[in-house]
Amino acid sequence: MQLLCSDISGTGYIGSFTTVALLQAGYEVVIIDNLFNSSDEVINRIELITGKRPKYYTCDVTDGPKLDSIFDKHPEIDSVIHFAALKAVGESGEKPLDYYHVNVYGSLTLLKSMQKHNVTNIVFSSSATVYGDATRFPNMIPIPEDCPLGPTNPYGSTKFT
Repeated sequence: MQLLCSDISGTGYIGSFTTVALLQAGYEVVIIDNLFNSSDEVINRIELITGKRPKYYTCDVTDGPKLDSIFDKHPEIDSVIHFAALKAVGESGEKPLDYYHVNVYGSLTLLKSMQKHNVTNIVFSSSATVYGDATRFPNMIPIPEDCPLGPTNPYGSTKFT
């Protein structure tokens, strides 16, 4: 199985650790990342740790034509792990349109490209922010999956959407 790890911070903390785990488990991984909050130097570190160099493309999740070209180059991709998002709660209140553009429009753009290329498996990285203030309910800490949803900021709303 080959996976496309679509991740704005794919060369960041979560994406790079996920890539290492997948490579060590024997999967082939294609990373896309716009390097907004990371560095492509991480690709060298992933190779150093695993002995395998993942395929890598600089691409923004909102760039449909470029996503299509990556899927065209890798028709064997059958699954996507989607971490791509702007993620600073405070900043999301200052720049809500940026958050909706990347987090919602970007996800839709990725899904459209996946659909064009018959890729039907996706793991979507959500956030506890979709629950809002879980302390407003009894017995909700730690937050269980059945906690009522109620995002309280634009970032949480984009992850809920």
